[in-house]
Amino acid sequence: MGEKKFAKPRNIYLLYTITCLQGMMFFLPILALYFQQTLFTAQNVAIIFAVEAIAAAIFEVPTGAVADLFGRKRTMILASGINILSIATLFIGGSMWMFVIYAVISALANALNSGTDTALMYDTLKEIKKEKYYKKISGIHMALWPVGAAVGSIVGGYLATISLQTPVLYSLIPYTLVLLLNFLLVEPQYERQTDSTFNGHIIESIKDVLHNKQLIFILLGGIVAWSFGESMQLMSQLFFQYKNIPIIWFGYAEAAGFTMSSLGFYFSHHISERFGNKKTIIVSVIVLALLIISATLAKGYMVLVLFELSSFLFGLRSPILGHLWNEEVESRKRATTNSINSFIYQLGVAVFVPLVGYWSDLFSAGTAFLLSALIILFISPIFFSFLKNN
Repeated sequence: MGEKKFAKPRNIYLLYTITCLQGMMFFLPILALYFQQTLFTAQNVAIIFAVEAIAAAIFEVPTGAVADLFGRKRTMILASGINILSIATLFIGGSMWMFVIYAVISALANALNSGTDTALMYDTLKEIKKEKYYKKISGIHMALWPVGAAVGSIVGGYLATISLQTPVLYSLIPYTLVLLLNFLLVEPQYERQTDSTFNGHIIESIKDVLHNKQLIFILLGGIVAWSFGESMQLMSQLFFQYKNIPIIWFGYAEAAGFTMSSLGFYFSHHISERFGNKKTIIVSVIVLALLIISATLAKGYMVLVLFELSSFLFGLRSPILGHLWNEEVESRKRATTNSINSFIYQLGVAVFVPLVGYWSDLFSAGTAFLLSALIILFISPIFFSFLKNN
């Protein structure tokens, strides 16, 4: 059966809709500024992002085991409810402590959802013996989050003209819809390790990762590329401010970045099928770093163009890495091992985003971004060069 004739299960369309709505966090284009309004310095803003990353790292693996042992649908419903609570806490805001509480609650919600939705997607396809379509469907799925985020960023930019708090309040609307849609998902059949203890399941999954060279090199290359890349994305508004970009363009810049990553996700399957998974990953990392380096040297609106173009390369490599990862793991451990992957990446953000904030205060945001891009350029391709040529 050709790909065009493949009838996708209802779960797939629900996951598409859910992830698109999850991207509609209207506060995304002004979040760093919202924090800075109360916390004043770039390093203080970076501390909040670091707290969220540390909390996410702590929660990642246990929540993955929760999804494997107690069900992916239940876990996603729980995550949606906690996400609504986190947005309400962010809206109240007003102090370092409230932002820290928001960061921890948000991290818990994201950790519960991290790896759970993709595990549910993979096993939905595996149940009907269509898992070979995962990379393509995963690319579309990943593309829809930035589509939602692009729309949300434009809307959020206009809402921010009322106040920086207004986009936060309106973000409760899409997340309430996400909660309702999660109830419509159907739990696919997958092998559950019913005789395993909670801790035993986690330990066994960690051993599987440590004994698999392919997974190790995905982690090593990814922690540098993703962690420094994510740190720059989180601090991008301060970089644009340093480059004297008017604030009215921040929403459009975020939307452009999300659109580019969405296109990267969508075309990931086609490009990697033509040029190969390994080559596509390595080239995408190198070009991404070069675009960011160019953005730090550019002036005016070319800064936005070059910086947001780099998002296409992030979108291009992510489904490929996810596909290579899922090929190596068992269904009964899929959510847990996916969470181990996210745990390592979040740990990287926890370490690197304060470093980027420190460099920004010590030198400038431009220098901080230049150093980060150089690290990505010279380190990540080395690790990715050891991936299998499949």
